[in-house]
Amino acid sequence: MTQQTIEMLENPRVAVDVDALGFLRTFARKANGQPFSAEQVTGAAALKGIEFQDRRAWGSVFTQAAREGYIRRSDVLFSRALGNGTLSPGWVGV
Repeated sequence: MTQQTIEMLENPRVAVDVDALGFLRTFARKANGQPFSAEQVTGAAALKGIEFQDRRAWGSVFTQAAREGYIRRSDVLFSRALGNGTLSPGWVGV
């Protein structure tokens, strides 16, 4: 058993982080260069059972994916359903 596997078994939060990052990377790749919103990713992930107790935890997942070069900010603005319709720049896979 690897250290990462042991860590995930002992700390479910680590397992969600790893699953969430993998899901985001896959989502971005399948978007084929088309912009997408963070809410599209988090909603699709929730349907697959990848959820945090607090949706704000996704912020660190997006930051990590951007830092590692899997996604970048898009120029396209999306209306946020969970943000009372405010506009927010989307993301695009790199």
